[in-house]
Amino acid sequence: MNLLIEKFEQLKEIDDNWAQTVREEQKKDTPPENKELVSAFNELFSAAREAYKKDAKQAKSVFKTYMADDSSWLLEDVISSLEIFFEVSELRKIQSSDEKKAKKVVDYLFDNAIVYFDRQFANAYDELGFATLDSFYNTARVLDGLIGYYIMQHLSPEAMKRDLKTETEFGEGMCEYLVHKINENYQILQMNVLMDMIRADREK
Repeated sequence: MNLLIEKFEQLKEIDDNWAQTVREEQKKDTPPENKELVSAFNELFSAAREAYKKDAKQAKSVFKTYMADDSSWLLEDVISSLEIFFEVSELRKIQSSDEKKAKKVVDYLFDNAIVYFDRQFANAYDELGFATLDSFYNTARVLDGLIGYYIMQHLSPEAMKRDLKTETEFGEGMCEYLVHKINENYQILQMNVLMDMIRADREK
Protein backbone atom coordinates (compact mmCIF):
# COMPACT_ATOMS: atom_id res chain seq x y z
CA MET A 1 0.00 0.00 0.00
CA ASN A 2 2.96 2.29 0.59
CA LEU A 3 3.85 2.11 -3.10
CA LEU A 4 0.34 3.23 -4.07
CA ILE A 5 0.59 6.22 -1.70
CA GLU A 6 4.02 7.04 -3.12
CA LYS A 7 2.63 7.05 -6.68
CA PHE A 8 -0.24 9.34 -5.70
CA GLU A 9 2.26 11.75 -4.12
CA GLN A 10 4.45 11.61 -7.21
CA LEU A 11 1.55 12.53 -9.49
CA LYS A 12 0.55 15.42 -7.24
CA GLU A 13 4.08 16.82 -7.47
CA ILE A 14 3.94 16.74 -11.27
CA ASP A 15 0.45 18.23 -11.56
CA ASP A 16 -1.69 19.22 -8.58
CA ASN A 17 -4.81 18.70 -10.75
CA TRP A 18 -3.50 15.54 -12.41
CA ALA A 19 -6.84 13.68 -12.26
CA GLN A 20 -8.61 16.38 -14.26
CA THR A 21 -5.67 16.61 -16.68
CA VAL A 22 -5.68 12.84 -17.27
CA ARG A 23 -9.45 12.80 -17.84
CA GLU A 24 -9.20 15.60 -20.38
CA GLU A 25 -6.32 13.87 -22.18
CA GLN A 26 -8.29 10.62 -22.36
CA LYS A 27 -11.02 12.40 -24.32
CA LYS A 28 -8.55 13.54 -26.99
CA ASP A 29 -7.33 11.53 -29.97
CA THR A 30 -3.89 13.12 -29.89
CA PRO A 31 -0.98 11.77 -27.74
CA PRO A 32 -0.66 13.47 -24.31
CA GLU A 33 1.81 16.35 -24.15
CA ASN A 34 3.18 15.75 -20.66
CA LYS A 35 5.13 12.49 -21.00
CA GLU A 36 6.25 12.60 -17.37
CA LEU A 37 2.62 12.71 -16.23
CA VAL A 38 1.72 9.79 -18.51
CA SER A 39 4.56 7.70 -17.16
CA ALA A 40 3.68 8.50 -13.54
CA PHE A 41 -0.01 7.74 -14.16
CA ASN A 42 0.83 4.36 -15.71
CA GLU A 43 2.97 3.56 -12.66
CA LEU A 44 0.08 4.57 -10.38
CA PHE A 45 -2.34 2.35 -12.30
CA SER A 46 -0.01 -0.63 -12.00
CA ALA A 47 0.51 0.00 -8.27
CA ALA A 48 -3.25 0.37 -7.79
CA ARG A 49 -3.88 -3.00 -9.42
CA GLU A 50 -1.42 -4.72 -7.11
CA ALA A 51 -2.76 -2.92 -4.03
CA TYR A 52 -6.36 -3.82 -4.87
CA LYS A 53 -5.44 -7.49 -5.33
CA LYS A 54 -3.90 -7.60 -1.85
CA ASP A 55 -6.43 -5.53 0.10
CA ALA A 56 -9.37 -4.04 -1.77
CA LYS A 57 -10.78 -2.24 1.27
CA GLN A 58 -7.52 -0.50 2.12
CA ALA A 59 -6.87 0.39 -1.52
CA LYS A 60 -10.30 2.05 -1.72
CA SER A 61 -9.46 4.02 1.43
CA VAL A 62 -6.23 5.33 -0.13
CA PHE A 63 -8.13 6.32 -3.28
CA LYS A 64 -10.68 8.24 -1.21
CA THR A 65 -7.90 10.03 0.68
CA TYR A 66 -6.06 11.18 -2.43
CA MET A 67 -8.92 11.68 -4.89
CA ALA A 68 -11.89 12.44 -2.62
CA ASP A 69 -15.13 12.31 -4.62
CA ASP A 70 -13.28 12.15 -7.93
CA SER A 71 -11.91 8.64 -7.38
CA SER A 72 -14.74 6.56 -8.84
CA TRP A 73 -13.68 6.65 -12.50
CA LEU A 74 -10.11 5.54 -11.83
CA LEU A 75 -11.08 2.96 -9.24
CA GLU A 76 -13.67 1.55 -11.65
CA ASP A 77 -11.00 1.30 -14.37
CA VAL A 78 -8.68 -0.53 -11.97
CA ILE A 79 -11.40 -2.97 -10.89
CA SER A 80 -12.45 -3.56 -14.50
CA SER A 81 -8.85 -4.35 -15.48
CA LEU A 82 -8.78 -7.02 -12.75
CA GLU A 83 -11.96 -8.83 -13.81
CA ILE A 84 -10.08 -11.79 -15.31
CA PHE A 85 -7.72 -12.04 -12.31
CA PHE A 86 -10.62 -12.33 -9.85
CA GLU A 87 -12.85 -14.51 -12.02
CA VAL A 88 -10.16 -17.20 -12.39
CA SER A 89 -9.27 -17.14 -8.69
CA GLU A 90 -10.68 -20.62 -8.04
CA LEU A 91 -8.83 -22.14 -10.98
CA ARG A 92 -5.65 -20.36 -9.83
CA LYS A 93 -6.17 -21.85 -6.35
CA ILE A 94 -6.62 -25.34 -7.81
CA GLN A 95 -3.51 -24.88 -9.94
CA SER A 96 -1.40 -23.80 -6.99
CA SER A 97 -2.22 -27.01 -5.09
CA ASP A 98 -2.69 -29.51 -7.94
CA GLU A 99 -1.58 -28.44 -11.42
CA LYS A 100 -2.61 -31.77 -12.94
CA LYS A 101 -6.17 -31.23 -11.73
CA ALA A 102 -6.16 -27.65 -13.07
CA LYS A 103 -5.09 -28.91 -16.50
CA LYS A 104 -7.97 -31.40 -16.36
CA VAL A 105 -10.30 -28.43 -15.83
CA VAL A 106 -8.76 -26.69 -18.85
CA ASP A 107 -9.23 -29.82 -20.98
CA TYR A 108 -12.87 -30.04 -19.91
CA LEU A 109 -13.54 -26.37 -20.66
CA PHE A 110 -11.95 -26.60 -24.10
CA ASP A 111 -14.06 -29.67 -24.93
CA ASN A 112 -17.35 -28.39 -23.50
CA ALA A 113 -17.34 -24.58 -23.42
CA ILE A 114 -14.62 -23.03 -25.57
CA VAL A 115 -13.90 -25.12 -28.69
CA TYR A 116 -17.19 -27.01 -28.51
CA PHE A 117 -20.24 -26.20 -26.44
CA ASP A 118 -22.51 -28.22 -24.17
CA ARG A 119 -25.33 -26.20 -22.60
CA GLN A 120 -25.02 -28.25 -19.42
CA PHE A 121 -21.22 -27.99 -19.16
CA ALA A 122 -21.32 -26.05 -15.86
CA ASN A 123 -23.11 -28.90 -14.07
CA ALA A 124 -19.70 -30.56 -13.64
CA TYR A 125 -18.45 -27.71 -11.42
CA ASP A 126 -18.46 -29.72 -8.20
CA GLU A 127 -16.58 -32.77 -9.47
CA LEU A 128 -13.96 -30.46 -10.99
CA GLY A 129 -13.30 -28.78 -7.64
CA PHE A 130 -15.28 -25.52 -7.86
CA ALA A 131 -17.30 -24.18 -4.95
CA THR A 132 -20.23 -22.84 -7.01
CA LEU A 133 -21.77 -23.21 -10.44
CA ASP A 134 -21.41 -19.44 -10.98
CA SER A 135 -17.67 -19.43 -10.32
CA PHE A 136 -17.18 -22.29 -12.78
CA TYR A 137 -19.35 -20.62 -15.42
CA ASN A 138 -17.52 -17.30 -15.00
CA THR A 139 -14.14 -19.02 -15.30
CA ALA A 140 -15.25 -20.51 -18.61
CA ARG A 141 -16.68 -17.17 -19.77
CA VAL A 142 -13.55 -15.10 -19.13
CA LEU A 143 -11.18 -17.73 -20.55
CA ASP A 144 -13.34 -17.99 -23.67
CA GLY A 145 -13.27 -14.20 -24.05
CA LEU A 146 -9.54 -14.01 -23.48
CA ILE A 147 -8.81 -16.76 -25.99
CA GLY A 148 -11.15 -15.15 -28.52
CA TYR A 149 -9.19 -11.91 -28.12
CA TYR A 150 -5.89 -13.72 -28.74
CA ILE A 151 -7.28 -15.26 -31.92
CA MET A 152 -8.66 -11.96 -33.22
CA GLN A 153 -5.35 -10.19 -32.51
CA HIS A 154 -3.29 -13.02 -34.09
CA LEU A 155 -1.02 -13.08 -31.04
CA SER A 156 2.09 -15.24 -31.12
CA PRO A 157 2.40 -18.09 -28.58
CA GLU A 158 4.95 -16.09 -26.58
CA ALA A 159 2.70 -13.00 -26.53
CA MET A 160 -0.24 -15.14 -25.38
CA LYS A 161 1.82 -16.64 -22.57
CA ARG A 162 2.99 -13.21 -21.37
CA ASP A 163 -0.55 -11.87 -21.34
CA LEU A 164 -1.89 -14.94 -19.55
CA LYS A 165 0.69 -14.47 -16.80
CA THR A 166 -0.29 -10.81 -16.43
CA GLU A 167 -4.04 -11.31 -16.52
CA THR A 168 -4.39 -14.54 -14.54
CA GLU A 169 -1.14 -14.96 -12.56
CA PHE A 170 -1.22 -18.66 -13.36
CA GLY A 171 2.10 -20.48 -13.01
CA GLU A 172 4.48 -21.01 -15.91
CA GLY A 173 3.35 -24.58 -16.56
CA MET A 174 -0.33 -23.64 -16.60
CA CYS A 175 0.24 -20.75 -19.00
CA GLU A 176 2.25 -22.96 -21.32
CA TYR A 177 -0.48 -25.60 -21.23
CA LEU A 178 -3.20 -23.09 -22.10
CA VAL A 179 -1.13 -21.79 -25.03
CA HIS A 180 -0.57 -25.38 -26.15
CA LYS A 181 -4.34 -26.00 -26.08
CA ILE A 182 -4.96 -22.83 -28.10
CA ASN A 183 -2.39 -23.80 -30.73
CA GLU A 184 -3.74 -27.36 -30.84
CA ASN A 185 -7.24 -26.06 -31.63
CA TYR A 186 -6.28 -22.87 -33.46
CA GLN A 187 -8.15 -23.43 -36.73
CA ILE A 188 -11.41 -24.40 -35.02
CA LEU A 189 -11.12 -21.48 -32.60
CA GLN A 190 -10.46 -19.14 -35.53
CA MET A 191 -13.55 -20.45 -37.32
CA ASN A 192 -15.65 -20.07 -34.15
CA VAL A 193 -14.60 -16.43 -33.81
CA LEU A 194 -15.43 -15.79 -37.47
CA MET A 195 -18.86 -17.42 -37.17
CA ASP A 196 -19.62 -15.46 -34.00
CA MET A 197 -18.74 -12.22 -35.79
CA ILE A 198 -20.98 -13.11 -38.75
CA ARG A 199 -23.84 -14.03 -36.40
CA ALA A 200 -23.47 -10.79 -34.43
CA ASP A 201 -23.43 -8.77 -37.66
CA ARG A 202 -26.65 -10.41 -38.86
CA GLU A 203 -28.40 -9.68 -35.58
CA LYS A 204 -27.75 -5.92 -35.83
